[in-house]
This record gives sequence, structure tokens and C-alpha cells, in this order.
Amino acid sequence: MNGNNVSTKGNPNPSKSFLLFIKKNQKEIISEWINKLTAIPGAHYQKLSRQELDHWTSQGLKSILTALETGSYRPLDKYLSEISFARLQAGFPISEVIEGLLYLKETILEFLHSNATLSKKDLFLSLEHLDQCLREIVSQFGQTYACALQRQHNLEVEKNLAESESLRKITSALLHKLTTNEVLKIVCTEAQRLTGATGSSISLLDENGNLQVTFSIGQPSPSIKTISGKDSIAGIAMDLGKPIMQNETKNLLHVYHENQDLESLLVIPLRVNEASIGILDIVNKAGGFSKNDIRLMGLFADQSAIAIENARLQQQAEQLAVIEERQRLARELHDSVTQALYSVNLYTDATRMALDANKIDVAKKNLDELRNMAREAILDMRLLVFELHPPVLEQMGLVSALKARVEAVEVRSGVEADVSVENERRLPQDIERELYKIAQEAITNTVKHANAKKIRLKLIYAVDQFYMEIWDNGIGFSATDSDTRGGFGLRSITERVNQLNGDVAIKSKLGKGTTIKIDIPA
Repeated sequence: MNGNNVSTKGNPNPSKSFLLFIKKNQKEIISEWINKLTAIPGAHYQKLSRQELDHWTSQGLKSILTALETGSYRPLDKYLSEISFARLQAGFPISEVIEGLLYLKETILEFLHSNATLSKKDLFLSLEHLDQCLREIVSQFGQTYACALQRQHNLEVEKNLAESESLRKITSALLHKLTTNEVLKIVCTEAQRLTGATGSSISLLDENGNLQVTFSIGQPSPSIKTISGKDSIAGIAMDLGKPIMQNETKNLLHVYHENQDLESLLVIPLRVNEASIGILDIVNKAGGFSKNDIRLMGLFADQSAIAIENARLQQQAEQLAVIEERQRLARELHDSVTQALYSVNLYTDATRMALDANKIDVAKKNLDELRNMAREAILDMRLLVFELHPPVLEQMGLVSALKARVEAVEVRSGVEADVSVENERRLPQDIERELYKIAQEAITNTVKHANAKKIRLKLIYAVDQFYMEIWDNGIGFSATDSDTRGGFGLRSITERVNQLNGDVAIKSKLGKGTTIKIDIPA
């Protein structure tokens, strides 16, 4: 609004007696104005509470009176801006809002005709000022409403972008091998952000049918860590398969039951394949939760439940794989030690008999074999023990993990090892995991089967490529016997590189060692 002064053909502002009359009867005028608004057939005003209607009509009449007293429309700017946005959010068409504003004049006229003692001149001039004020309001309201409409559109776009981004993050959690806690944190954080709440938590069902608070964020925090999956509001939500909204917290059992700071609660069941796996609680939204929150969180919860269940299954699979791997290592450790001890026993007996027969050369040869077997047994032991407690790639990264490996196994076994790196950076976890296994396989082959005394690892991180070279000074092999001497290890390396869409080149020569070069996109 432009803030121009109220002017009615050079006449002064409305008479003081007119303004005093309006102020004196302000409550009655507002009450009658509200009655007229709610009597409009099918009007949106019927959906507003009496308290809300009283607030807006009081603000409107107060702004108009101020404009008439001061002769400036500026006091109306804020009112028109606020009411435009509020009516848009409530779904009002512009015609209904204008109609509601015009009912104010009709209400004032009725009061003037039945109660006022103004002279005809004062009454005429005052009503003319009021008419001009209302005309200005109506003419400016269209522009203000259009601005509010654009503002609402922008907010809707931002809201839709926020919704899409949150769902993208949940979908991304499905595609990446995140831990259960990482997924739970994403779900709680995004649920809190999308609804504008101050806190959220996730409770998952345990084997006894109870709900355990597994993760929480914000305030207030859950006051109970374990509740029944049946005799609680969470249990009701899971049975119904629908969200439950409480903007006035009732005396129902939930994980925030004993928290005095709880004001509002939205309980969303997490379901996978029609079965409940737990509950997403969102708490304390200013003004309370709405049906739109239920709609949005319903979509959000479906994706979240799948992501959570996927992470849990992944964690269970990894735990099972760890158990199986440790059992395998235990078997290999047992077999390796048993075989080594049996061989040592044989060569000890043979050495003793050679000494008894005074065959010194045979005894020396047997002792050399004993030393070699002992060294190989020690190497096997160190390798297997290291594999029982491998470095955590997610924390250390590929380079540090490989350095830890050669220091713990090869260097301690008397092998000279060197690891060089150029432009080090982290790669995706699944790629680093495969590269570590490739390098580990190559190093093990080098030391155990090629009898190498020196090994060298070179890692180069380019912009979109990764190069790794593994060299040793072992016995090597020729192209004709690569299948027999290279064995399963080289085939395993080639298969892993192919899975990474990379290339592998293996060069070896009898007595000249072996070089393995790997190139993958990264």
C-alpha cells in the first residue's frame, strides 16, 4: 500500500463523535461482524474458531480506525499482508475475503442507524471516509493477495524440495552400505526437519515384542527406554497401521510418558511387507501437528522402514560373515599348526637318526628344512592372527590398512616391504574393501609361494582413476606355468579387478620376480 493520506474532496477526517462511537461499540460491532461472516453459506469462515475470528476482526477494525484517525493508509499494510497469507493458507478465495471486509460497513451502518446521534452532515462525511478507506483496501487487497499467493507458491516449492531431498537421503541410505545407527540418525534428523518439531526418536521391536528406544535426537528426550508393544499408544498405532496424532497429550503410555516438557506427539508406525518393525515418534511442533504432517510422514516412514530393515539385515549378514570367516581362520590355523608340527617331528626324528649314523651332511640338510618350516609356520601364524583382527578400513582407509598389514606380517617375518603413495584420497568403502583384498592376496602369494625377500606397493590416485602396482623379487614364473605357479590367487585377483570394471596386467619371469599392475576407474 502506498501510504497516501485519506482525502475526501478536501474535507477533514471523520468527526470525532463518529470515531468515538465506533470505539465505544467496538466489541459489539466485532461480534456482529463475526456473526455475519459465519452466516455466509459454505464460507471458509465457518471452519475458523471463534477465537481466531475475533483476533482477525479486532485487528482489522483497529487498523481501519487508526487509518481514519491519522489520515494515512499505512497502518493497514501489515494487516492486509498478514490476513492475505493467512487466508491463502486456509484455502479462501479472494472474493470471499473481500466480501467479508465489506460486511464491516454493513455492520457499522446497522449500529449507526439504531444507536448513533450524529448529525446528518457528520454521518455523511464519516461514511464517505469509511467508504473511501474500504475502497482503498479492496483495490490494494488484490495486489497484496497476489504477492501472498506468490509467497505461498515459493514456500510450497521450498517445502516440496525439502520433502524430495529428505526422501532422496533415505533412498540413498538404501543404496549405500550404511550402519543401522547412521540410517536411524538420518531418519530422525529429516523427520524433525520436515515437520519443524524439536525432537524425534525411533523404537524398534525386540524378540519379546517390546519396543526399545534405539535412537533419539533433539528435545524432549524419551523418558522410558522400553515399553510394551501392545499396551501403549505405539502398540495401537502398529495394530492400526496408521499414524496417531496428539496435540493435547493424554494419559496414554509412550516413551515420553514421564517427560513434563512434552506438548505434542506424532506416532508413525514403521512397516515392511505389512509387518511392523517399530515406531517413529516426532515431538513438540509449534502450533501442533497437522494432517499434512501425517501425510508427509506416512510417505517418509515407508521409505525409512525399508532403509532401517535393510541396514539391520546388512549388519546381521556382516556379523554372520565375520563369524564364518573366523571359523575358517581357526580351521586354517589348526590345520597349519598341526601340519607344521607333524613335519617338524618327522625332520627331528630324521635328524636324530642321521646324527646317530654320523651322517653330518644329512643332519645339516634336515636342520635347514626344519628352519624353513619353522619360518613358514611363523608367517602363517602371523598372517592368520592378523586376519582375525584386520584393520577397520572405514576408519583407517586403504593406505593405512595396507601399511598396517605389511608391518604386522611381512616386515616382522624378515621381508623388506615398502608402500609409496601419490595424491592419497579416500575411495568409496566398497571399492577400498575390494582393493584391500586384492593387495592382500598378492602379498600373501608373494611371501608364501614366491619366497620373496623384497616387496613394493605403489598406489597412485589420479582424478578419476586409481593405479596399484605390486612388485616382488621372488622366484617368478613363466607364461607356460602361470596357471600352476600363479594358482588360485592370481585368478582371484583377476576376478576381483574385473568386478571393479578395471584392468590387470601380470608380468613375471623365472628368477626375476613378478609385477602386478591394476587400473580401475575411481
